[in-house]
Order: sequence, then C-alpha cells, then structure tokens
Amino acid sequence: MCGIAGLYCQEGISHNDLELIRRMNWIQKHRGPDDDGLFFDNCCVLGHRRLSIIDLSRDGHQPFVSNDGRFQLIFNGEIYNYIELRKTLKDIGCSFKTQTDTEVLLNAYIQYGKDCLSMLNGMFAVVIYDTKQKSLFIARDRFGIKPLYYTFIGSTLYFASEIKALHIVPGLNCSINYQALFDYLVFSRTDIYDETFSNEIKRIPKGSYANLSNNGFHIKQWWHPKDYVNTCQKQPSNNILETIHDIMVSSVLLRMRSDVPVGSCLSGGLDSSIIVGILFDHQMAQLNYPTFTASFPNNPLDETKYIDALNQKYAFVNNRTYPCEKQALNDLHQFVYINDEPTTNASFYSQYQVMKLAKEHGVTVLLDGQGGDENFAGYHYFHGFYLYGLYQQKQYALLVSEWIKNILRKQHKIAYLTFIFQLLPDNIRQKILLKSTPYIHVDFFYKYLSTSRIYNEFFNVKGLNDSLVRHFQYKLEHLLRTEDRNSMAFSLEARVPYLDFRLVEQVLGISESLKIKKGETKYLQKLSVGQYTINEILNRRDKIGFGTPGSEWMQTEPWKKVTHDHFGFLLQTYPEVFKKGARIPEKEFDMWKINQLATWKKIFGVK
Repeated sequence: MCGIAGLYCQEGISHNDLELIRRMNWIQKHRGPDDDGLFFDNCCVLGHRRLSIIDLSRDGHQPFVSNDGRFQLIFNGEIYNYIELRKTLKDIGCSFKTQTDTEVLLNAYIQYGKDCLSMLNGMFAVVIYDTKQKSLFIARDRFGIKPLYYTFIGSTLYFASEIKALHIVPGLNCSINYQALFDYLVFSRTDIYDETFSNEIKRIPKGSYANLSNNGFHIKQWWHPKDYVNTCQKQPSNNILETIHDIMVSSVLLRMRSDVPVGSCLSGGLDSSIIVGILFDHQMAQLNYPTFTASFPNNPLDETKYIDALNQKYAFVNNRTYPCEKQALNDLHQFVYINDEPTTNASFYSQYQVMKLAKEHGVTVLLDGQGGDENFAGYHYFHGFYLYGLYQQKQYALLVSEWIKNILRKQHKIAYLTFIFQLLPDNIRQKILLKSTPYIHVDFFYKYLSTSRIYNEFFNVKGLNDSLVRHFQYKLEHLLRTEDRNSMAFSLEARVPYLDFRLVEQVLGISESLKIKKGETKYLQKLSVGQYTINEILNRRDKIGFGTPGSEWMQTEPWKKVTHDHFGFLLQTYPEVFKKGARIPEKEFDMWKINQLATWKKIFGVK
C-alpha cells in the first residue's frame, strides 16, 4: 500500500518538474511513511511513497526496475495471489530477485501486457513506464479500490493517488464540476465514473487501463460487471452454496498475507462478523486477535451487544472508540482535507475514528466488510428493485408473496418506496426529487438531472441483478474512496475480502431468487457462510453498518450554528445552485453535505 505521483511530457522535463514530484510525494507521505523513491528521464518523472506490508526489506523499493532496465513501475495496492502468479511465471522462464508482489506484477506485465490485469487478484493502481518506447501504461483494479487521479496542463500529464497532491501543479486552476455537485446534493452520490468535484481533475475509471505515448492518451475498460450477470443459474443450489463458501474463505485467507500486524473492523452486522468467524474457524486468527468498533453507548445505533455475543464464540479483543458531535466538529476541517472531497454522511467520520484507533493499537492492515451489501443485496431498498423485477417479469404471485413477507418482517419503508418510484412516470419522479431538495435552484435541478448517470442509469434497471451491476458501476466507489482516505490517513492498509473478483463474478451470475427470499436480504450469504457468525446476528432485521447518530449531532447548537454560517457562504458562492432565500436544510444528510461542501470549498478554493 503506497502513494504514487508523476508526470509525463514528450517535450522534456526540467529541474522544477523533479521538485514538483518530490513535493507531491511529501503531501502523500501518510500513504507511505516507510520509504520514498524517484525516477526520471527526459520525458517522465515517477514518485513513490512506500508503506511496507509484504517483504519489508529494501527489495520492495519503488520505482521498481525490470531486470533489463527497460521498465519502471510504481504501484499502490496489493496483489494477493502473487505467490501463485510467481510460480506460473517461473514455469515459463521468468526469474525473480525479490519476494515482493511488485516484481510479480511487473513480470506479469512484461509477459502478457494488458492481459495480465485479468490474472490479478487484488487492489491496485499501477503505472508502468517503458523507457524504450517512451510510453506509459496506467491501470486500476476492477472496483476502484485504489485511486488514481490525473490532469493535463497543455500536453503534460500529471497524476497522483490523492487529489490534494495535484492541487500544487503549476497552472492548474480548478473550477467546480456542477454535474458532480448536482449528484452529490440530490442523490448523495460521489465518485460515479471518472469525475471529481473539479472539472480539471479526473480519475482513471475503475476496471480500466490507459496508454499514453506520442499517439495520444487512450482509456479502455478491461472489466465490466454486466458481463457476469445470470451466467450460472443452472447450477444445483448445493453446488452454488459450496462454491460461494469456498471462494469467500479463500478470499479472506488470501488477505491475511502480510508481514505486519493484521486486525479487523467489526460491527454487529453480517459482513464483518463472518470475516472474523472465518479467520478463527480456519486457524488464521491468533488468541486476542484485535478488532475495532465505533460505539455509541445508550443509543439505538450502538451494536456492541452483538459484538459481545460474537465474542462468546470467538476469542478476539474488541477495542472501541466513541465518536461524538463535539469531536466531529473539531475534526471537520481535517476530515474534509483527508478525504479530498465532501462525504455524504456522518458514518464516514466514525470510520475515520475506527482507523485512528487501529493505528493507536499498532495494527497496519485491517480487514473490512465493504462490498458485502453490493454483493449479496444487503440494503433495504434492494427489496424494491427485486419487486420491480418481478413486476417486469409478470411474476405477480411471487411479487405479492414477497410483498407480504416484507410487511411481516417489518422491512424499512424504503423497500416499498423504491418499488413505487420505479413504477412512476418520469415527470412525477422529477417532481419528487425536486421536492426532496427544496434549497436547490429549479433551473440548476432540471439542467443537470438530464445528464445524471444516477438518474438515467442507476434507477432505470430491470430488476435486482441489474441493480447490483449499477451499484458496482456507480455507487460502490464513493464508499471505497472514503475507506482509502480514512485508512491511509493513519498509514493503514484496508483490505476488503467481499471484493475478491471471483466472488463478485460468481454472485452476479446467480439467480435473484437466491439473493432475496421470503422478504429476507442476504439470503445467499446466510446460507453459504452464515455458519461463521451467530444466530443473534443472522436473525437481525435492521441494518446499521457504521451507524452514527448524525441526526442528533446536527441538531446540537454548535453544529446548527456552523451549518447556518456554511449555508450562507454557499448561497453567496453558488447563487446559480442554491435557491435565493432558501431555508437552511434541517435533514441530517443535507446538513452534513452543506458543512462538508462549504469546508471543502474553503480548503481547496475551487472556483
């Protein structure tokens, strides 16, 4: 896990370019406090900050050069199946001088070119410079777990792991991306495709690679979730469950490969508790294995009673942090700076505090349950997409049955509202959305609604599996961005076993009827790996995750005062976005977004 930065210019580089990359490296020092490196020639500069995880020796120093000196590689992430890949490469004649996954990655590229990407089980943002052809190869992992941002100033490409490093590029004058701002305010979505909140800064899209040479800059997608939908429906159910079980166990065990201490984020939900259970049942967790939790005593969102019950089965140590409204307000500026861009709700601040706690306890690698909801249809509103799919397929009897089961299980109302929203004509949908954000200028709303990927693609789906694809395309990455920033802020590597590509591809191929059944989400997950948690968690009907009492925080006088000031600032700054004379938002998420956006504007000064 590391931070990377660099530039490429066919017209040549200067001493100032070297100093710029050194400064960008320094800004990202938190991503890699253990080592730094720099490579340059007459048209390329590569910078690297290293967080040592596998092979802690100097052998892992980057930029990493090929045996023949032709290729220079910098990369951020981990290739979990590097041991197996090394054996494959050795069998065809490759030689190795280190024990690093970095060398395996470079040799795989030398042997297979872009086709090596499909062989990689891991998270990565990689840049490989061909010193002979004077060309760059850039790629990101399938889901966008690891970030890579870029900008062009004239013909010069600048890139970095974090946006804040790009803000020091000479000549870069950032302007607000109104489409990104619209999707943030109306849909609470960020990191949708390749956009950022600044028009001038983009990111390499997830599951894509780019080539840069004298022939130009070209981006192509190498992995897409839709290619795997409904591909294994004909398997007998027992075979499906066994396959899911084996992949999930393999994924968790692969992500225990580390030469530094490992721990786990732990809530009282299915995803993280199953990961801990797999570790203990497969003898990969030692006695007193460390776990980390955000707790809110005497609050309905507190999940520690479930953790205490799980602790009766598995002998882990649970360390707890207690985020509060005063602490969150004091940290607001630093939190926004760390995350580069606004976040959508207060739960991300709780995650930030969990990462800080893990750092204080000497852990460097954290396993986390991110991606479990997207894989196994865990959000309450997935019921709505499932019901709509049944309606589209004219399976009315099953639709009524599932609707009744939802009522009996007392599912959240969002399940029914999502279904109804899908049925409504376009003009009614638009009016509902506009009413939900009464502080938005009407002209701004209608101008950017028509070009919103969230409105045009995320909600226009045929059923549950189609919705899951859209989540991997347009929703998951905003969670992964905050996970990356919150963990790397404390020089931690967060690993997400539910985003093993083998698991995602397998689950996408399975029938919707095994994912939601009898009004129950995560049905497939419970049947295949539910044995690794406890009945108290298996039988839960609520969903909290990193639940945080943000609504209570936002209603305290200090937060209300800050919100008032920030909303006034935004009214003056973006009169074309916010309705003149609009009332200050009172909803939790709206208040959080207003404070995040205004703070971001003040920190980074985007026009």
